Parts: sequence; C-alpha cells; structure tokens
Amino acid sequence: MADPDLATQSRGNSALQGGGPPSAELPPDKVGREEIEQAKAAAMALAGGKLTELPAPSPALAASRLAGKITPRAMAEALPDLARGCADSLEYGFIWAARLPAALPVYPRGHARQAAGSDAAGCRLRVVGFVTPVAAGDILAFYASTAGKAGLALETRTEGGDEVLSGKGKGLGFALFARPFDKHLTEIVLVTSER
Repeated sequence: MADPDLATQSRGNSALQGGGPPSAELPPDKVGREEIEQAKAAAMALAGGKLTELPAPSPALAASRLAGKITPRAMAEALPDLARGCADSLEYGFIWAARLPAALPVYPRGHARQAAGSDAAGCRLRVVGFVTPVAAGDILAFYASTAGKAGLALETRTEGGDEVLSGKGKGLGFALFARPFDKHLTEIVLVTSER
C-alpha cells in the first residue's frame, strides 16, 4: 500500500540520515482524585496503617537551601551536613531511587524525575527528585512515620516556599524538601546519607 500524498517525498536514492536527536515523550503525570487516593492508601499501608503527627516546627528560614537548585549535585552541595564533600562521587541514574534506605522509599506512586547516588567510601549518598499529586502535608506525615519507626530524631521547618522534614540517627540522616510544582503536583527532593 502507498499513500499518494507521500509519494513525492520518496527518498529512495538518498543516503541514510538520522532523524535528529532521539526523543520520546514521557507519559503525563496522573493527577486525578483516584490517583491521589490510591497513593495515600499505599502510603498508609507502608506506614503500618497509621501516620504519626509531625513534630512542632523549628523557626522558619527566609530562603530555601535548595532555592533554584535543580541538579542532584547542587542539592548535595547545598546540604553539607549530609553530603560532606560527596558531590564529586555522585553517579546519575534512576537505579538510585530504588536504592534509597528502606525507611525512606519514594512516596508510593511518585514519579521520579532525577536521581543520583554514591556508594564511595564515606559517601553513601542518595539524591532523588520526584513528583506526586498528593499534598505536601500528607507526604511529610508519611516520611515522619517511616523515619520515626526507624528511630530517627525528626525536625520540621519552612524554608522559603519549601516545607522541610529532616532527621538523623542510627547512622542515617535525611532531608526532604516539598514544594508546589504546578497547580496539580508536589515536587519532592529527598537526600539521604548513611554512615
């Protein structure tokens, strides 16, 4: 079969040419009420059926440590208390999102946008950015529950427009930044460090 409208575009005698840089469209993020409810139900199950209350917030900071920083390297450099000079050892790839500590997984049904990590000596670092349609308060409550069960001492605060939850203990430290991504999504940046 032939399409007569394309017959004049035959390139039968031309050399092979690339079609430009490879590209593939990402599927749109699911943002409906059903997606939110399924994500929250899965989070509740992972947290053991109950979410704990967030600790009282510490004094707010006027600006976020991650303001304008979108790369894992920049995120690691913005958190020297966790990264301790480990930014140079970061390797990029979504496998690092799957290698997060068991107490701090990607929020259920979250969509990873970037991930990096390192297992270099003294630098067990993970940096993962993802989006979800679930509200920031629900996300922080989930991580407060899972991190609290792992025995981490928790702290919350507001930094600029970011809601921040952080914790340390038992050789594990983390910082989680939640901010509006667009009118339907919340962007999460999660940085973990194990010693």
